Amino acid sequence: MSIDTANTVIIAGWYPDPANDAQARWWDGSQWSTTTRPRHPVAPPQPDRYFSPVAIRTDATLPPIDPYRPMNRRYDTQDNVSMAAKPIMQFHPTRAYTGAAWTIATMPVWATLLVLGLIITLGDLYSTFLIALTSVVIFAFAVSLAVHDRHVLDNSLHTRTATPWWMLLSPLVYLIVRGYHVSRTVGHGWAPLVVYILCSFVPAVAVLAFSTIYYALFVSMLAG
Repeated sequence: MSIDTANTVIIAGWYPDPANDAQARWWDGSQWSTTTRPRHPVAPPQPDRYFSPVAIRTDATLPPIDPYRPMNRRYDTQDNVSMAAKPIMQFHPTRAYTGAAWTIATMPVWATLLVLGLIITLGDLYSTFLIALTSVVIFAFAVSLAVHDRHVLDNSLHTRTATPWWMLLSPLVYLIVRGYHVSRTVGHGWAPLVVYILCSFVPAVAVLAFSTIYYALFVSMLAG
């Protein structure tokens, strides 16, 4: 059996001494040490619990390798080379909110302010074409936010995320599906949906306020 020393890491443990089959020698993870001990005989049919089940290589500068388990699954129990798999640390997502999600949640506010700003600035020049163009630009920006939101969640180890295609129905539907997946993973994530619902009252309030101000100005002009 050949050993690729450039790509192999052999864990520390007791291995058969290449110079003396009757004893074991401690391999410190990089080289043989001077510490030895007798090999304890084990009654058959039990295998020798201290050693890897491969033939002794008396000419080797490295200890034998257990062929029944990948290198990244070997575990040193200090006293012997364990045959159990090394525990693997599991990572779980903890992030529920992103900047893109909050921007989508406040979309009714900033979209309304943008449209009102254009109406006040352009006046009669704000034609039907410009209204449609503004709507398309706002929608495209919202979709890009959903794409970025999903990308951030994927990088945060979320296994299930809402697809940006839900934005074709409405931002409300996207935030509902997003909240469902995120809350199932981290236990919370409905706040953007709540914020969106509250912000949805802003356009109606803004239109009412704008209409009231416009009507008051119109009446004052007639009275003058």
